Parts: sequence; structure tokens; C-alpha cells
Amino acid sequence: MALHIQMSEEAEAELRRNALRNKLSSVLACLLFMAMGGGILFFTAVFIVGDTPVSFLAYTPPSEDGPPSNNPAPRELTSRSSPSSSAVAPSVIVATSAASVSMAPVEIDMSDGLALDTSLDLGLGMGEDLGEGMGAGGSGLGSGEGSGSALEGTFYDIKQTGSGRSRRLAKHATKLTEGEHKGFITYKQDVFFDVVSNFVSKGWNKSVLTRYFESEKKLYASNFYLPAGSDRYAPIAYQLGDSKKPPQNWVCQPGGWVVVYRGKVRAPKTGTFRFIGTGDDYIGVRFNRKLVLSAGYLCFSHYDAKKPRGGPKFRLSEKPQRDAFFKDIKAGRDVQHKGYELISSVPGMKHWTDGLGGLVAGAEFPVEEGKEYPIEIAVAELGGIGAMGGNFGFVLFIEDITKGKNSKAKAYDLFRTNFSEPSAEDINRMLEEANCLPIGGKEAIMNIPYLKDSPIWTVTSTKI
Repeated sequence: MALHIQMSEEAEAELRRNALRNKLSSVLACLLFMAMGGGILFFTAVFIVGDTPVSFLAYTPPSEDGPPSNNPAPRELTSRSSPSSSAVAPSVIVATSAASVSMAPVEIDMSDGLALDTSLDLGLGMGEDLGEGMGAGGSGLGSGEGSGSALEGTFYDIKQTGSGRSRRLAKHATKLTEGEHKGFITYKQDVFFDVVSNFVSKGWNKSVLTRYFESEKKLYASNFYLPAGSDRYAPIAYQLGDSKKPPQNWVCQPGGWVVVYRGKVRAPKTGTFRFIGTGDDYIGVRFNRKLVLSAGYLCFSHYDAKKPRGGPKFRLSEKPQRDAFFKDIKAGRDVQHKGYELISSVPGMKHWTDGLGGLVAGAEFPVEEGKEYPIEIAVAELGGIGAMGGNFGFVLFIEDITKGKNSKAKAYDLFRTNFSEPSAEDINRMLEEANCLPIGGKEAIMNIPYLKDSPIWTVTSTKI
């Protein structure tokens, strides 16, 4: 007998309902997981990652994989914008084929070229206005910025010895205790003459000056152009005096000081050159360890303490002594100053032409392009004794005489170590702000011309 089993209608209906519920549950579960995944992605993108700025990742290939290169590794570089310009110095990217990319502000010291200022500011100001990089340093006595191509200057006060709070009057100096000049320091002129002449004539030995007061503050000069000012300005420039206070209260009073600038410069071309300039009271230049210029109201390379008034050719501000000086040179009797000439053709300097006969051209010297040479430049001021002091000033030019001298030129190259270009207007503003205009005021400032395309003798070191 056959057995027949059949699902009831109720059971079959329940089975269909279960199958439908299972399908709907699967679909809802999928939709729920999709919604949750989308929410997680949105939350991550908006609240966690946020706005990530676009950036580039530099790839540095291993050195063994890079192409061969004979280029030397770049030197450490620095660059800063000039304070006299509103322009912002761009960053500089320096790289070699097998070295990592470096981004740094740079002070360029090229072995075969000029240190260029990336700010493109030529620094046409005076002192601290001249800017940095290739505009660092400044005219006159310079600025406090030590970077860039500039010579380092040190101030020496021959009236004092010691330093800081231990400074004291030198044996040859006396502080006045009564009268209208009470508080001022007076000193023996012949001692001042001895000190400066010993320094100039005996190898520019630092020990001759360092026995006297030496400023801690250094100034950095890129050219030497300050035709006329008050000798009060030197202590103020070196932060040893304050124009708002009486000079009796200064660390160093006017007069009786020497400033020496030192460094090494790179010759811009091969040839033969000579310096041309003068100073009130004195300017001297020692190039490649040889005295090549000694000029001014007092010629310290001719000072003789054993002779009356320092000798017959010491005071070049006196025409008989000046005439004797150049007469001996022309006759070959003055070997020490061989080749020196008097330059009276440059306009704008009537004061010096009347008092000194003009500028003095020094001894010639050879250089090779790209080669470094030690240089020292000294300026000295006797000043008024027991009084406010007097005027002082100096200019320094340089002439390429490879193809011959031009003793009748109306202008010469400015000796400069960067792109600095001084002017009488700048000097007037600088001195007026420091209350250091020369005797005679603004009218006494000389506007001596120079060639605007003067070559640059790049400073490679402030040490010699």
C-alpha cells in the first residue's frame, strides 16, 4: 500500500513568509552596512584628514646612482634682505646632481666671482642704512652689520688705557678740573704722534695700539668716503659717545683716536693699481703687507720725533713741507714714498685743495685676478686739545694704472668692497642725525665725484 505525504496549506504559507523575511533581512543588512561605511568615510575625510595642503616630496637619489659630476660641493650660504629696501629676499635653492636639495638663505662667497646680494638691493645708504649681503657695511666709519663683503674696523683711544670699568687715563693725558673746558681730556701731542707713527712705520703691529683703550664694538665699512664731519662722530659711531650727552661724560671723548680696518680682498682683475686719497688728519693703506699710501694733514710715515715739529716733511698741510715732500720724491731721494703724486684735478674739494694741495696718489702695486690680498686701512684724528675737537674726514679711491696713470682725471674709481655708493646727501643726513656736522655746517661738506661703475674688491675674510 503506497504512503502519500502532503504539506498542509498553512505550513506552505508559513514557509513562503519565512523565505520572504530572510530576503528582506539580507537586503536591509546590506543597505545598513553600506550606510555605515559611507558615514565612516565621510567622518574620516572631513573631521580627521581635513584640508591637507599640497606639497612636493623631493626625491634624493643615492649617491651611487647619480650621474658623475666634477662640481665641488656648494659652500654654506647666507642671504638677508637689506633694511634699506622693502623688497623681500627670495629663497635660494642649491643642489648638486648627487646631493640632497637644500633651501637656505645664503651669503655667497664665490671663488671666481662676486658675492651677490639675493635681495638685489644695492644698499645706497650710509652706515647702518647700507643694507646687508653685498650691501653690508657702509660708508664713512661703517655700520654694525658684520655679514657681507666689508672690512672690520676697531676704534682705539690713545688718551686711555685698559677696558670696561677698569679703563683709566693714559700717563700722557690729563682731565681738566676747572675753566670752560672742565671735564675734557687734554694730552701730549708728541705721544700721539709717536704712537701712530710707530704703528704705521713698523709693520702695523697691533700691540702698538692694543696697549690703549680698544672698543669692543666693531664697525664694518665697504668704502671710505666721509670728506668732512666732526671728530665727535667717531666715538658716537662706535657707541662710545652719545650726542645727547656732554662729551665730558662719554666713554671716549673726541680727538686722539685711531681706527683700523682689516681684512682680505679678492682682486677683480689682473693689473697694476694705486690708491688715491687723503685724510683729516691722516689716512694710511697697507696692501699685501706693504705701505702703499700715507696721506693727510700729517704724514706719519715721515714723522721724526727728534726733529722740531716732527720733521720738515711731516705736516703736509703746510705748503713748504708739502713742496719739499714731493720734490724729494721726484728727485728719487724719498724711496719710501716712491711714485707718490699730488692730484689737484678732482673738483668738489676746494677745502682740501686749499689746505693740502689736493689728493695724494700712492705707490703702485700689482695684483692677479681672483687672488686674495691682506689689506689694512687706518684713519687717525688728532682733534682739539681740551676742547670739543674739530673736523675730520677722509676719501679713498683706486686707479687702474696697468695702461698708464691719469693724474689729471676729474674722477676716479671709488675703492669699495660691495655695491655701496655714498653721496654728499647721505653723509649730510647721517652727520646731522648724530649732531656731527663739520665746522661750517652743511656747506662745509664736500661733494667729491667718483666713477659710478667702480670695480668691487670682494672681502673674503675680516682676518689677516
